[in-house]
Amino acid sequence: MKTNALAVANYLVAYAKEQGKPLKLLGLMKRVYIVHGFSLAIYDKSILDERFDRVEAWKYGPVIPSVYHSFKYNRDNEIKELTDMLVEDDSGFRFDTPKLEDTDIQKICEMVWKRYEDVSDSQMVELTHRKGTPWNLCYVPGMNSEIPDDLTKLHYKNIIKATFMNAN
Repeated sequence: MKTNALAVANYLVAYAKEQGKPLKLLGLMKRVYIVHGFSLAIYDKSILDERFDRVEAWKYGPVIPSVYHSFKYNRDNEIKELTDMLVEDDSGFRFDTPKLEDTDIQKICEMVWKRYEDVSDSQMVELTHRKGTPWNLCYVPGMNSEIPDDLTKLHYKNIIKATFMNAN
């Protein structure tokens, strides 16, 4: 199955469970977006399936609607179950659990998890709302404006560059 945001979300849910750390909807959405940003910046690979994924600037930050709508039933509770999606194959339509098979993206997921493991959901919102972030540049109150991948890629390239410059 092609990589998509739901496969990344499922990977992060399973990884959080494996690490014994609770993961809620808001934290999941931010982490999936951040994985997308680092994947664009490092591998020039999008985690989005253009058929149904896109990034939008919502009130509480960048959101990939397919992730939000697939996990919103959890509300503010810990996410304990992976999500399924409807797929079509030679035998017709069926539900399948999206799995992340791309090892490059798995590495990005694990890096993002470790980097933001102890960051609260409200701090994640603050991180994505800072001046100059893609969300800050695209958000229009009352609208779900699209955040272009080029903007996200540039932002995360700058984070990588700043991280390495500060390390030296």
